[in-house]
Amino acid sequence: MALIALYLLITTAVIILICELGKTKDSSKYLAIPIVRYSNFLPNFLNRLIFFFAGPSLIHYGYNKASAITLYKDVPYRILKADGDLIVLPQRYADELKHCPSSVLSSSDAQFENILGEYTDVLIESKLPSLTVSKRLIPMMNKLLPRIIEEMDHAFDAELPKCDENWASIDPYNTIFRLLVRSTSRIIAGPVMANNEEWIETVRTYTLNVGKTIALLRPFPDFLRPLVAKFLPSVKSLKEQMNYIKEDLFIPLILSRQEVKGDDFLQWMLDLADNDRDRDPDFLAQNLFIVMSLAVVHTSTMALTQTVFDLVVHLEYVPLLRDEIETALENGWKNGTFKEFLSMRRLDSFLRESQRLNPSSEVNFHRIAKTNIVLSDGLQIPAGTHICFPSGPFSRDNSIVANADKFAGFRWSDGRTHKSMTRIGVDNMHFGFGRQACPGRAFAAVMMKAILSRLITEYEMQFKNGVVERPANLVNGEQIFPNLRIKVFLKKIGSV
Repeated sequence: MALIALYLLITTAVIILICELGKTKDSSKYLAIPIVRYSNFLPNFLNRLIFFFAGPSLIHYGYNKASAITLYKDVPYRILKADGDLIVLPQRYADELKHCPSSVLSSSDAQFENILGEYTDVLIESKLPSLTVSKRLIPMMNKLLPRIIEEMDHAFDAELPKCDENWASIDPYNTIFRLLVRSTSRIIAGPVMANNEEWIETVRTYTLNVGKTIALLRPFPDFLRPLVAKFLPSVKSLKEQMNYIKEDLFIPLILSRQEVKGDDFLQWMLDLADNDRDRDPDFLAQNLFIVMSLAVVHTSTMALTQTVFDLVVHLEYVPLLRDEIETALENGWKNGTFKEFLSMRRLDSFLRESQRLNPSSEVNFHRIAKTNIVLSDGLQIPAGTHICFPSGPFSRDNSIVANADKFAGFRWSDGRTHKSMTRIGVDNMHFGFGRQACPGRAFAAVMMKAILSRLITEYEMQFKNGVVERPANLVNGEQIFPNLRIKVFLKKIGSV
């Protein structure tokens, strides 16, 4: 295994070197922008390779680095990635750019590039999913929550181990993932999907295959990717899984809605579709699955796993959180209302603080310029440039967040400084920023609170052998992941 890893590392380095040597030298337009490298004494191809392993530290280094004239965080700087460059912009441009329409700065183009949509079959060209979220899902949360809680109750019984007498271990990521798939499937496509084991497992393995494909293909230059993709098992599996989802599950369901309408996300998409492309059953099925597997479940699972780790490390918060939850849920968890979950300010604050220090990425507001842009101070952003803001460094900057290096679980719950986890700003870009920010963040927040509130009120939690040190995160370029090998042990409260 070690030899295979070494071989892949050497092969990747050689490929990046070839790509670097063969590049058209078109980077002169960035000469006025500082370049952040691991070492100025290493060639660029090695600096690009190192970004895989040191992305977060390089982004923070760039943010905090000072030149002879100014701090880098006050000027744009360039990060060298294996498959291209990121232009990281300072805070002063945030308000100027946040209202730019997709015809000027495209979030979907940047997402498609980041997720290698050409090879992962992730379609993000349609505005129908986000429209359905904002026009149907969010306004109906009061009505939908009882269905979600009912399904989540069944999911807890099915997915969590019996631990009335002894501690029992869970794999936090997979357990939370399955809780979310079961709970959200009912809202996405009706109750029949929530207990379909093949569907649940397909959603889980699909997200893993997307991650594998991105990790394996990203080091290769564009002209080599089609060739390499043909030999990747994960690419083959993605095509098979997407075909199963469309042909065996969603397309028959979509066609059946011509006879009998439903009351779920699928039906709302059908009702709101206003063009032939969005109405096409094949296209609709693929969009629906992408919303379910990546936009709804995967991102929330990552955030919840990180929050569970923080709860285990900071057990001093648990009694206060438990008291808030029990006070808020006047008629018990199974009868919890949207308003009651919204009222849990301390739990909301704990989630936001966990996400602040353990985000899924150190940069956000990914946009690709669709046209040449000249900003108010004269900075030129050529068409095709991939820009972002350093959301991670922003949220750990003492000038933006007081005592930013300290985990303060309730810092956002105080009446004078209350900021919910869904309130976006320079100090909280983890749901995006501006007019193209995540439209479903309120739904995600309630789902996360529903799961956490039950875990906190019904279970004690600890790491193996009572270890209190937080597991180190894993990195892949600018991306950050919780350690998926870590087990958490549960025991029912009141057990001997």
